[in-house]
Amino acid sequence: MGAKIGGGGGGKRGSHDINAEPNVIPFIDVMLVLLIIFMVAAPIASVDVQVSMPAAQDIIPSKRPPKPTWVSLKQEPGGTPQVYVMNDQVSFETLGDELHEAVLFNTPDAQDLTGDDREIMILSQRVYLRAQGDMEYRHVVRVMNGLQARGFVKVALVAEDRRQIY
Repeated sequence: MGAKIGGGGGGKRGSHDINAEPNVIPFIDVMLVLLIIFMVAAPIASVDVQVSMPAAQDIIPSKRPPKPTWVSLKQEPGGTPQVYVMNDQVSFETLGDELHEAVLFNTPDAQDLTGDDREIMILSQRVYLRAQGDMEYRHVVRVMNGLQARGFVKVALVAEDRRQIY
């Protein structure tokens, strides 16, 4: 409810122009009261929860990051698919073991370890899988199943970038 008291219009004496602007002062008063109520009530509502965190382990970052390990699928027209670990052709049956050796070679920190620690570090490395665009998907899935059967679960599919840059 607002009205202009003074104005220069040449209207009738005693008539006031209508002001369409809302009166926000009561709204601001209510918001300030609510703010004060919540500021007082917030510390009362907080409850202390006892949490026991495990002890931190001293993890030394790797000084020599591992090199990426690639598995490639290629197929000649009308031929059987060929699997490569890095640049060496392997069979589907020996893929897991050959990849294990390649990851060990590409991960210098794993060479310093023995036993289960070495195996955990090798199997935790990401393996990149790339295939030709016209490769049947069943062959890609067959390779992924072979990698997972050997223990490699971090498999990244790599797509070919066919954008033309001018």
